[in-house]
Amino acid sequence: MECTHCGSSKYIKNGVYKNSQRYRCKECNRYFSDKVRKFTYADKRKALDLYLSGMGIRAIARFFGCSHPLIIRWIRVFASSVRSDLHAAQDTLQANQVPEVIEMDEIYTRVKKGLASSGMGFLFPAAR
Repeated sequence: MECTHCGSSKYIKNGVYKNSQRYRCKECNRYFSDKVRKFTYADKRKALDLYLSGMGIRAIARFFGCSHPLIIRWIRVFASSVRSDLHAAQDTLQANQVPEVIEMDEIYTRVKKGLASSGMGFLFPAAR
């Protein structure tokens, strides 16, 4: 078995959660379990590539055989990691190298059944 985050084979046991053995990686200090994941990191990366190339969220969900809120969650996690990377890089980069606005897509969604209005959310707010 290898660490699911860095691929290292140096790990120690670190308790049990819901009948699944937990491990802590000695290289990256992250936790993982022996439970088999339904979707690998490569699947998530492929879903993000499909999304960024213009495929719809529901179509991606049908392709992977999962729900569309799961795909939206993957996209939001990716967006927050990019946002935090931009904020971390903002100190080291010059002012003209940091983009003023980054926008991936707009999501229009009906919040409750029967409501006439829909909400809009930007995944990337302006990086300042």
